[in-house]
Amino acid sequence: MKRLEIELDEKTYEKIEQLAKTHHCKVSDLIKAMVEQLTQPEIMNDSSIGKWSNDAELVDEIMAEIVHNRI
Repeated sequence: MKRLEIELDEKTYEKIEQLAKTHHCKVSDLIKAMVEQLTQPEIMNDSSIGKWSNDAELVDEIMAEIVHNRI
């Protein structure tokens, strides 16, 4: 296992913590699920991915869907 340290704004951190609590998992599980989802071939080939950087709500929805699909 590798260790990763990141800095997040308070709002983003609170959202991640809430997602983890809601889905009874660790933050690292959320990140792993997000990476697995975002590296699917159909996602990697989608040119709209870069647009997500300005849409926090969309990213939240994606994260919720990822976690929901893992449960």
